[in-house]
Amino acid sequence: MSKHTEYVNELIAFYLDTVIDELETNPSSRETLLQTYETYRILHSPKPTYRQFITDNALDEEWWHARLRLLQLLGSNQPATSSYDVPSILSRLQPYVQELVPEMIILNGRQGRHQEALRLLVHGLGDFDTAISYCLYGGSSIFRPSGSGYVPQSELPTQAEQSRLFNCLLQEFLRLDDLAQRIEQTGELLKRFGGWFELGDVLAIVPDEWSVDVFSWFLIQALRQLVREKSESLIVKALSDAQNSVTSGELVEKRGEVGPTFERVS
Repeated sequence: MSKHTEYVNELIAFYLDTVIDELETNPSSRETLLQTYETYRILHSPKPTYRQFITDNALDEEWWHARLRLLQLLGSNQPATSSYDVPSILSRLQPYVQELVPEMIILNGRQGRHQEALRLLVHGLGDFDTAISYCLYGGSSIFRPSGSGYVPQSELPTQAEQSRLFNCLLQEFLRLDDLAQRIEQTGELLKRFGGWFELGDVLAIVPDEWSVDVFSWFLIQALRQLVREKSESLIVKALSDAQNSVTSGELVEKRGEVGPTFERVS
């Protein structure tokens, strides 16, 4: 372990100690955290990410700032920072899974438990923008301050992985308790990121009683893509047929030049 990695892990342990000590000794601080989730969930869109929300409304207390720093370190995609002991941290957070939801989201992402991470983002926080970022950039990029750097191309999920994550997110949006919110978030997701979905998969899970207006944009784009792919298939077939015709013509011409051949019968 490099000196820098060791230092970062010591920082994580320090901030974690500060936050857990506060939650163990002051029930009011636990209530404060729970209240931030309730307040954030009822905000109307467009709203800031949860990370931005708790930063803008930070308490002037040491444990609050320690938690912000802890989230930044846990969610960082830097090699020195991302090598911390996930199982050890999870065991320490276990008594506070209700109070430390973002931390659990990050750690679930580190373990590849993406469905659980997205479930917590959608239903535990109601942070829909961060859920989308999770699908696009991977779980290691969330809960960092804005402007803290880009995610290298080599660390981004593949398009197939992004598609799988977006499909998980669609399922979570369809489980939202509030019908208006369910329709709004589903429609917006399909409109903005329809290219990551297969038409048949979407039609199979979207409720039959919903108006087609909810996902009309997605349907139009998906049908256009199907028409485009059909046209391209026909063009390829026509080119292939033309090539075969040219080849056949050249073969007939060559045979004409060579003339007939005779096989001697013994």
